[in-house]
Amino acid sequence: MPQMKSLMPKLKVLAVILLLLGVGYFISSVPMATNIDFTTMRKNLSSMGIKTDFLKPEKPASLTVDIAPDERQRIAERDKHVNESRARQYVESATTDYYQGSYEEALRRLDRARIYDPSNYSIFKLSGQIFFEKNKYRKAFNDWERANQLPNDDRTISRDLDVLKRLIRYSRNEIDRLNRTLNKEPDNRLARARLKELEEQMRE
Repeated sequence: MPQMKSLMPKLKVLAVILLLLGVGYFISSVPMATNIDFTTMRKNLSSMGIKTDFLKPEKPASLTVDIAPDERQRIAERDKHVNESRARQYVESATTDYYQGSYEEALRRLDRARIYDPSNYSIFKLSGQIFFEKNKYRKAFNDWERANQLPNDDRTISRDLDVLKRLIRYSRNEIDRLNRTLNKEPDNRLARARLKELEEQMRE
């Protein structure tokens, strides 16, 4: 019996070591995002007279930073200025591409410019011009209509929109006429080709 009493503390220490090893293995085998409940483990260890403070989860440090209103406004103005500057650079490059006949490259640059500054009049004016020259009348109209809604000093945009409206009206009438023709003459290849061309012009 005395030997058993002397072995009890050693057995407790051994049990704690085995328990901690088991906890370590359990934690390593569970994904980090998983929440682990140590309630039962704390009770068992407490009943053995072992402190369980090490099992309490640590509180994450706060990531929020207080920013003064005037500083927040200054940062917003700086970001706005940077974005507008980037948009202007893209428009300038797109304009060069346009005059060189690289319409697709110009349109890609204008798409990038829209991300930085969707209120830039020149973006929509130039993209509308490119679509107009590519006979994409509906797309040209959408961009020029958007440009006309933005602040600008361009007196030609309203005139261009009026011309485009007449072209679109004519195209719609032609589409109706060609559809009637094809209903009567399904094998009319000329009418079918012309209809396909006009539908492409009117595509959004």
